[in-house]
Amino acid sequence: MRILIVDDDYISRTQIKVLLLGYGDCDIAPNGEIALTLFDAAHEENMPYDLISVDVDMPGMSGQELVNEIRQREDALGAAARSTEAKIIMVSSMDDGKNIMSSFRQGAEGYLVKPVNPAKLKETLDEIRIMG
Repeated sequence: MRILIVDDDYISRTQIKVLLLGYGDCDIAPNGEIALTLFDAAHEENMPYDLISVDVDMPGMSGQELVNEIRQREDALGAAARSTEAKIIMVSSMDDGKNIMSSFRQGAEGYLVKPVNPAKLKETLDEIRIMG
């Protein structure tokens, strides 16, 4: 499985990478702009990401804005991209309803609160059927 981790905080990126390394190969991006570059390159190589972990609160492009842009790019790529649409999990220290609902409206399939609990991560991956 190909995984992209997007988080502006080095410690959070590293923690999430350690948790997700057991599930596949991980690339990291410190912001939305770099994430979109990696996302585009993955599609050009015909090796799109299966899972994208996105921090909600980042400077510049927010997590919700990034998810919206990813979904728009997948739509623009057409049917081929829809069949390989990435599963997206939002990760945040904020557990308020507004951020959670906004994340799902933008196209995320899961939402985890930092620090990410390994058991909760596995449960979320099972729920969004990323493992099978």
